[in-house]
Amino acid sequence: MANNLFLRHIQYRHRLYKKRVPIIPKLLYWFDRIVFSTEIPSGVDIGKGTVFAHLGLGVVMHNRTVVGENCKIYQHVTIGSRNSVGPPTIGNNVLIGTGAIILGRITIGDGASIGAGSVVLKDVPPGATVVGNPARIINK
Repeated sequence: MANNLFLRHIQYRHRLYKKRVPIIPKLLYWFDRIVFSTEIPSGVDIGKGTVFAHLGLGVVMHNRTVVGENCKIYQHVTIGSRNSVGPPTIGNNVLIGTGAIILGRITIGDGASIGAGSVVLKDVPPGATVVGNPARIINK
């Protein structure tokens, strides 16, 4: 229940951001940053049904990140750009383990799983499982 409210709160901020409402998204962003220890900017587009373990504790995302529907993102995940080329796009039904780092303009395919502590710098095909630093495919 709390997780559903957290996601709706982030999606509400995103809608206000897209409508160019000036102050409310910034205030809500800082509220989230202080209360939930998370840095999910208002520009992040998160699909329905996505779940944040521990209410997004320690999650950091690039402002233009796109996350599909029904994903599960564990705590202390970083999703960001690399060499200023832009953020990743996360597909639907993706599981991202604790402490995973996903960097660069890459695509994580639908149904993929990212292992805890993995550093993903290349595209992940749909349905694949990747682990390690740098991440390598262990299962398709």
